[in-house]
Amino acid sequence: MESGPKYRVLEVGSIVVFIIITILLVVLNPSQGVDTVEQFSSVELDAYAYAMPHQGWAPMSVYFSAFGSQSKLGNVVSYEWDLDGNGLYDTDASADGGYASYTYTKPGEYLVTVRVTDDAGRSTTANTLVVVKHPSASSVDYWTIFDDSQVRKVELQITQANWDAMWEQPESKTRVEADIFFFGDLVESVAVSMKGNGSLGGSGEKKSWKIDTDYFVAEQEYKNLKQFLFHNNFMDASMLREKMGYEMSAFAGVPAGYTAYVEFWIDIVDDENPSEYWGVYTMVERPDSKYVRNRFGDDNGIGNLYKADAWFEQGAADLAYYGQDIEDYPKPRGEVAYSLRTNKDEADYNDIIQLCYVIDGVQYETEEVFTQALEEVLNVDGYLRYTAVLMTLQNLDTYQYTGNNYFIYNDLTMGKFEFVAWDLNSAWMGNPEFPLYGEKCCQGPVQWAPLYTKVFQVARYRQDYAAYVDLLTRYWFSDNYFPTRAAYWQEMVSPYLDGDKAYIGDSALYSLEQFTSERDQLILLTSQRSQYLQSLLSSGQWRTIIPEPNVDLNTEGNVNEMH
Repeated sequence: MESGPKYRVLEVGSIVVFIIITILLVVLNPSQGVDTVEQFSSVELDAYAYAMPHQGWAPMSVYFSAFGSQSKLGNVVSYEWDLDGNGLYDTDASADGGYASYTYTKPGEYLVTVRVTDDAGRSTTANTLVVVKHPSASSVDYWTIFDDSQVRKVELQITQANWDAMWEQPESKTRVEADIFFFGDLVESVAVSMKGNGSLGGSGEKKSWKIDTDYFVAEQEYKNLKQFLFHNNFMDASMLREKMGYEMSAFAGVPAGYTAYVEFWIDIVDDENPSEYWGVYTMVERPDSKYVRNRFGDDNGIGNLYKADAWFEQGAADLAYYGQDIEDYPKPRGEVAYSLRTNKDEADYNDIIQLCYVIDGVQYETEEVFTQALEEVLNVDGYLRYTAVLMTLQNLDTYQYTGNNYFIYNDLTMGKFEFVAWDLNSAWMGNPEFPLYGEKCCQGPVQWAPLYTKVFQVARYRQDYAAYVDLLTRYWFSDNYFPTRAAYWQEMVSPYLDGDKAYIGDSALYSLEQFTSERDQLILLTSQRSQYLQSLLSSGQWRTIIPEPNVDLNTEGNVNEMH
């Protein structure tokens, strides 16, 4: 009974001795003692810290780099990371050139720091923020609805009359009433319509579908969602482009929707035939008020979410400044190029007009004044990540070329606009040696892309962009990851191709052989492009490449240069 207190005294004494010794080690020889995060700066030494992804749901694996760090008078010999924000440089990444990784299992904000040291003993630090959220913070259980560990069944039940009404004029995208089974759960009186623009006329029987649960029944939802999109993977025999494009966007830290493969069935309820198999679809999350609330929060309410549109000579969502009246902005297909998807009842376009004004309506005296103004209204880091993804996988049907197929959201919590990933089925199409920073505008309806043009004239932004391309081509868009991941998805989908109307039947678009041969083409393109980009990055050529600035071809009176 008396041994307990004596043991505790001995234990406390040992701890005190340990603390004293540790303090002495730090004071007398800091390099061997407890190492805390310290901030040093040196004009001879540059340090940078990058994370990918930098935001997401727990558990979250993050990859880090010190890309671009350099000693102006010598060589960098040491990279040490504090990855968990505990104040200790406890990860030495020197042997790996400053690259490191860490898995965060607990939600929180982590200020991650790297200390860079050169061969003269000079040190400096840089940091980056990683934000990890708990899945319970989401109002939608994405992990159940978009369970992509299997191909699950969706069945549409519709009358012959309503089915015929949709097919009478597909381009009108007529909404009709139907019932639907989501994974065995019946939801009655939903609205179904065809979906797409150019794909409507060329996709045969296998159209894309949009389901609105609340069109006929007010406030009706399924699993807290009101709209479901089923994409037919038009022009993609591999069925990989859209799925893997969203996955790559999420890896980069870009706000991206969830996706999952489903088997889609259609039952004409008033005929004698059984339910008919239509094929494999990619179910894609649609950006809406819940989407942005779960990504950005709503402490200050829900901001304006815009979907960009364009149509040949009718104009595009080019982010050029046309004045203070939204009516003066391009109207492809007769509607404003920036289609408002939230706050429709009190439509106010002043925020998007102000964004265009900051980008394109001011003559800035210096680069510093421009970047300061831009960073007050736009998450430039987010735009660079978004663009790094699109230029790397070559999805060019977007802002700087077509002014189409992107969402942009005014995050009221941060007071800045955010680019949101969307419509990635045109990815992996192009030349593996497509330029690092892309080709100058224009290849489509856009004749002047001021944001793209001006951002890439700034050396600091090019540095960050190059760092994100580097992380993408090392850890995702690479020979080490992409082929295995592509094979994984195709092995899951391939048992469901028998009867798929894109591969079987009179209106088939592809052969079954193309399913695998096109995957091989994507793997080859990924390999060639990643090697090309890595050659530019590892050789240092990215420092000397300056994109050719574009000139304004389709607007009058705008300010197109920084002096």
